[in-house]
Amino acid sequence: MEDNSGRDNHSHKHHKKSAEASLISGLVFTVAFGIVWFSTKQWFWVFPVMFAGVLPAAKGLQRLIRNRWGNSSQGRNAEAIAEKEILKLARRENGIVTPAMAAIDTELTVEKAEKILDKLAGKGYASMRVTDDGMIKYEFPEFMRRIDN
Repeated sequence: MEDNSGRDNHSHKHHKKSAEASLISGLVFTVAFGIVWFSTKQWFWVFPVMFAGVLPAAKGLQRLIRNRWGNSSQGRNAEAIAEKEILKLARRENGIVTPAMAAIDTELTVEKAEKILDKLAGKGYASMRVTDDGMIKYEFPEFMRRIDN
């Protein structure tokens, strides 16, 4: 199986740099051609100011904002997916999950799995219990099978 995460990350970094580069170069050209326009008083310089300066700067700013907003919503979406995977694991495991189990059964690291489990425990969906041998377990009462006599 091929891992594209490095390529996607590189592509995203390049896209972010190009947004910043468009913004900066657009501002530089706006200032440069603006100075020429004001010093010569010729209307011809309005076109380079607009097409080489203002429009690329505006486009760069737009992409930069879209990149930042898109990342935060992607992060929230990824966290929601991870929570759902952990809840499915809890259901399969009769309500008992450890961070290591979550890391093995999902794409999460042990640290990220533990953070999500702590968050779920903080919201009251689970409770954390430390066993006598020091193992940390998260219990999801909703998924635990009860033996009623």
